[in-house]
Amino acid sequence: MNIPPISFIDKDSGDEGVVLVRVSGDAVGLAVSLRKNGDVEVFLGAEELDRLIRVLEDARRVLRAKIP
Repeated sequence: MNIPPISFIDKDSGDEGVVLVRVSGDAVGLAVSLRKNGDVEVFLGAEELDRLIRVLEDARRVLRAKIP
């Protein structure tokens, strides 16, 4: 499955980064890469992915509440 990468600037370090998502069998690979500070890739099953989506949605709601 072709999922476009997400480019961003890390709010902590200012480093350029990219998030890559890929489907591999019955897991989803999530890679985060910073230009100057390395890479990490993890593979999540469906239940872990659902939990991650929920906590990211919770975090997004918190950020929305902070915007006047």
